[in-house]
Amino acid sequence: MNPTQPAKLFWLLLLATFWAFYGLTGRDAWKADEALALAPILQANVDLSRAWQAPAPLHAWVAAVTAKLASPWLPPQDGARLASGVFTLASLLFTALAARRLFGPGFGPTAILALIGCLGLMLRMHALAPETTLLAAWAALLAGVACGRDSIRLGGILIGLALSALFLGLRGLPDLVAGLALALLPLLSPDWRRPAYRRALALGLGLAAALCLVALLYLHAGGQLAHWLRWHGLSRLVSDAPSLRAFSELPWFSWPVWPLALAALWHEHRRLGRARELHLPLIALFAALIAALGPSWTRDGGLLPLLPPLALLAAYGVDSMKRGAAQAFYWFGVVCFVFFIFAFWIYFAALEWGMPARLAAHVAGITPTYRPGSVSGASLLLAVIATALWLSAIPLFPRAKIRPVLVWASGMVLVWTLLIALYRPWMEAGWGYRPLLADLDRSLPAGACLEIDTDPAMRTMLRYHLHPKSGANCPWRLVSADRAVATDSAPVWEGARPRQKQQRYRLYHIAP
Repeated sequence: MNPTQPAKLFWLLLLATFWAFYGLTGRDAWKADEALALAPILQANVDLSRAWQAPAPLHAWVAAVTAKLASPWLPPQDGARLASGVFTLASLLFTALAARRLFGPGFGPTAILALIGCLGLMLRMHALAPETTLLAAWAALLAGVACGRDSIRLGGILIGLALSALFLGLRGLPDLVAGLALALLPLLSPDWRRPAYRRALALGLGLAAALCLVALLYLHAGGQLAHWLRWHGLSRLVSDAPSLRAFSELPWFSWPVWPLALAALWHEHRRLGRARELHLPLIALFAALIAALGPSWTRDGGLLPLLPPLALLAAYGVDSMKRGAAQAFYWFGVVCFVFFIFAFWIYFAALEWGMPARLAAHVAGITPTYRPGSVSGASLLLAVIATALWLSAIPLFPRAKIRPVLVWASGMVLVWTLLIALYRPWMEAGWGYRPLLADLDRSLPAGACLEIDTDPAMRTMLRYHLHPKSGANCPWRLVSADRAVATDSAPVWEGARPRQKQQRYRLYHIAP
């Protein structure tokens, strides 16, 4: 594959940066997973050392730092979510570095486009979730192993930092075991039995051991080692039984890179043993499958380490695809995204302008609290410009091997742009905690003492938005609707998020 021109690299970096950061701010948590991730970040925002008590210390620490740095302009929740953009961009760059070192110039941009085009990545990378940190660490480890054959210092430093991050800052021993498998198994291939890689591996393992030892001594001296061991120690590795549940999500989660990865393997299946450039992605895929068996913070978040090796195989597969297959995959992507664009604008017309009438009545019933006219003129203009640019660019896409992943990556960026620009207020009204808590606040007197007996996510968002006084004997009590309350009085208030009606909450005033 030919090297990418500097001007095109600039536009690719601009596209990747926009995709990584757009839509991270100006909104509330939409899922309970985000609210649960916010709780340790708020604690670390007060004292950074408390990040070690979080299930994912590295994510909590970096998110607390970005929240502090952005505090003059953004609220803590938005500032913390910027960490997702930082880790996303780092994941793309590390994957590109691995592709360039394995396959040569030109494959780095292809790997970036393949990764951006993943459906599951779009959904996970724009949330406040530790999975962003997990993906960045795995991509860094993969890049370190790829660089270790030729650059001892760079490869060793990346391997050491990535293993330290996996062990100390993410899931602990399960991630360390899988990460060591990724670093050690390449020694089975002749390309990695070179003295250079052995030195890089020794440097990386030594650096990781030193960093981990210093960190554990620091935790022990500060009395925080027990908190860290709760989430990352040996008991975590033994008590959590392997689960295959997440693998049922893999076909849609990794679309469209897995068909391209299969195309690469099919093209080289007769000489797979001699195709040494594919050995590392296959080993990384095996190690990531091991990691995915362990527990994760969300249902499908453990699948993210599978995406970088799949993107590498996809970049190789694009280069080896026959012209007819590449054209078919390209036009399939065009048809899919044209359908999504048409559907998005039709639903937006129903939401904002009431046309068509039957569809407008349907979407109004889904989220009755939404008020038409909530979309700003700037957001609408951005959606129009993005749609027009993408549609006009279809016939201008270069007839090159990169064309299939280019249409999927640009289409995925357009889908995310339309979702945020056109539907952010609607999703805020349906999934956000802020409207529900504003309604609750109107039923509470000023300075009321509130006893909270709800799920942890609601507890976090309640304290974040309302900052109520709390205690065990408060006259006001907020409970989940499925929990019993020792009182005969009727609830003063009852509510739920329109798109999460199964999670209902009731407010009681209990007389002394």
